[in-house]
Amino acid sequence: MTDDTDRPDDDACPAPDIRPPKPPNGLSGGGAEPDDAEEPSSNVHTPARPHPLHRFSLKGRADEYEARAQDTKPLLGPHVMSGQATMFYAPPNTGKTLITLHLALEAVHKGLIIPSDLYYVNSDDSSKGIAEKLRILQDVGAHVLVPGQNGFKSADLQDLLLKTAERNVARGTCVIIDTLKKFTPLNDKKLTSAFAEACRQYVVGGGTILALGHTTKSPNADGSPRYTGTTDILEDFDAVYIVETATSAKSTNEEKAVKFVKLKSRASSPDVVAYAYASGSDLSYAVRLASVRAVDPEDMKDFRTFKEIEDHKIVFAIFELIEAGFEGGQMALGKAAAEKCGVTGRKAQRVLERHIDEKPYWTFRTGAHGVRRFERLES
Repeated sequence: MTDDTDRPDDDACPAPDIRPPKPPNGLSGGGAEPDDAEEPSSNVHTPARPHPLHRFSLKGRADEYEARAQDTKPLLGPHVMSGQATMFYAPPNTGKTLITLHLALEAVHKGLIIPSDLYYVNSDDSSKGIAEKLRILQDVGAHVLVPGQNGFKSADLQDLLLKTAERNVARGTCVIIDTLKKFTPLNDKKLTSAFAEACRQYVVGGGTILALGHTTKSPNADGSPRYTGTTDILEDFDAVYIVETATSAKSTNEEKAVKFVKLKSRASSPDVVAYAYASGSDLSYAVRLASVRAVDPEDMKDFRTFKEIEDHKIVFAIFELIEAGFEGGQMALGKAAAEKCGVTGRKAQRVLERHIDEKPYWTFRTGAHGVRRFERLES
């Protein structure tokens, strides 16, 4: 038996190292890693699946788009800006084309646009009208396109606008579309939206679009003109103006005035602009075009709107009926006045009611069976 004092001390006799020997540098063995092995780098790029939007990115093409961009500044008058899509809505036969052509010729004469960069698309005219406008624009070097002529078709315009934008040749050009309904059905939201998108691509390419259209036969509740079709043009175009017409209050000069009232604009365009032109029926188109002049909106008090003139006629028709002893009651009086003036019964009734309280021209007394008998007020 060995005495405990004869055992070797643990510290004096360490346990043998039984770990396997290290392999030479660069080799691996037994699952062990060399002491100088490098840690995996966090900067190593692992190829990833491309983002679906990546192929549409314009990154790196800023110079190209800066060269293509068109400054937003007045081009046709103070309210049609370059590099934008603008819409004019106007009642028929109010001179919207006349004033538009005046603005186009003015832009050419001022050097705001090169004549060969101006395209007037005329789809709403007679053979005489086409010839007159062609002569006027041809003489200054501008272009005229007419559906059905020289191979041009209405259905092609949308695609032509897109192709012009795709080929980067829209910059600095201006296309006037007269009228828009001949190129897209304005009551069809899908088709109108697609045409508006073609116009958008054209202006993104640095071009300018001006489209003309009609207002509806039925005005808004306040009597102001209402645009035709869906809201897509109003929403998608950069600027929209409604045109209201008036006639000169001066008896010595037969002149019509046109007021453009802004519904929408993405630039600092004026809220209202106005023009006047000679409206004699015996005047040639060239003479009427030459007579167009700008009018300060503040001076529009010298003109009366057609609504005011129409209301004035209704008032006098009611006066005549009252003085003739009309006893048919309020509804019958309004209907009789409407027939005399060739307006709707609702419009005549509105005038009749307005001038009972708001601006009294007449009053009434209630007769038998509650029927109102109208009497003219002495002024």
